[in-house]
Amino acid sequence: MKIRSLLLMILLFCLSVFFCLTGCSKPDTHYNLTAKPDYSHSTMWFDAPNDALAEADIFYIAPTCIWDWRDADGKIYHHMDVGNPEQRSQVDGSIRLAHALFGKYCRFYAPYYRQVTMESWMVAHEETERRYAVAHGDVVQAFDYYMTHYNAGRPFILAGHSQGAKAVIELLKHTITPRQHDNMIAAYAFGFSVCDQELEQYPMLRPARDSVDCGVLICYNSVSAPEAVSPLFRDNVICINPLNWHTDTTYAPAGQHIGAVFFDAEGRADTLSHRIGVRIDETTHTLIVDGLDEEDYYIPGISNLFPKGNYHVQELNLYFLNVQQNIPQRIPEQVSHSLKQDRRNRIKSIIVRSTQSDGRFIPTSTGIS
Repeated sequence: MKIRSLLLMILLFCLSVFFCLTGCSKPDTHYNLTAKPDYSHSTMWFDAPNDALAEADIFYIAPTCIWDWRDADGKIYHHMDVGNPEQRSQVDGSIRLAHALFGKYCRFYAPYYRQVTMESWMVAHEETERRYAVAHGDVVQAFDYYMTHYNAGRPFILAGHSQGAKAVIELLKHTITPRQHDNMIAAYAFGFSVCDQELEQYPMLRPARDSVDCGVLICYNSVSAPEAVSPLFRDNVICINPLNWHTDTTYAPAGQHIGAVFFDAEGRADTLSHRIGVRIDETTHTLIVDGLDEEDYYIPGISNLFPKGNYHVQELNLYFLNVQQNIPQRIPEQVSHSLKQDRRNRIKSIIVRSTQSDGRFIPTSTGIS
């Protein structure tokens, strides 16, 4: 009897070791998650005043603002709880900054989504992608809801910062239809990367070349020197200088810097004009910024991702007024393009309706002005 008990204990021990070696070493694919957002509820959207007369919309996706957290039972979460007021307040500051930037010219739509936490960018890439899939599922649902219920065929801008920029790029790769892309003014993806393979594989990832081209992707990352490039973005191949809207290495001096804008906790703005000069480093495809003190923008808690001299957190702030000036430069071009595209579609529709089944065309008056 004792021998049988001993053998059973040995067997259980071996099984526990086996499962630990084969199971515990694998990344966890089951996550604690809070309720999925319902985008038919207005509470799942940032509450922003909108100008009904604005010519265009913006769909904005917030950056990473949440850290891993635990519930009352001690369970750990790697995704935001969109119903948690404290977590929403941590996200709202970045959304208010974007609203101040884009809301002057656009109706503003920003969904709350179960974004991945800061720690999720510090694990293996494969695990980051698994966690991000939850976040992006929410973004896709929010974008579909926006298109169905709010957009009504209007020209629109996609924009996002950091994790939000990744979402913008993924929407362009996998979600946006050609018809929707025809109405897209531009996609501003602040602080993320696009590699060569993505450019070759996804035609809607079309890098911007100047200040007025439409249907393009505007992307840049800012550092004081190439050594400060984030390990997350070392494969990046696209960049545009928001001071002169060049994609070559032409230096934009501080005189072309309209202004950086920073907001305090009460929403008061502090503008720093003609402060920085910027050029593109052709090796890292990154903005090299001079005129700033690295220490003022260094955040030790995330230095493994963004070392000293990396200005990832301040991407929207540093070129605030230059980008804001650029928005109305692109909108008329896209509105004109959309009107021409709509005219072509209407003519095509009339031709189809006016053609008999035997292929003979019956001339009609289109009435198109």
